Amino acid sequence: MKNKNNLEIEKLPVRVFREELGLTRPQVRQMTGIAERTLADIENGKSLPNIETFIALACAYKKSLKEMVAAIGLDTTNIPDDCPKE
Repeated sequence: MKNKNNLEIEKLPVRVFREELGLTRPQVRQMTGIAERTLADIENGKSLPNIETFIALACAYKKSLKEMVAAIGLDTTNIPDDCPKE
């Protein structure tokens, strides 16, 4: 991805999660009900998701909430790891 000055910029992990699964934004919209514009803003670091959106994306991308928090650039140092499923 390139910015307006045609310089290469790094993709945010939230976008990478989607692309690793081979999903498009329209597909994520169909899976989660999240508007494509909202998803684009989250992926571009222009907005933070609300908790419902966060949970929907975590489920769609098969990621823990801690992984999703880290993916939007928040410090997860003091957040305990997710509990293992029994």
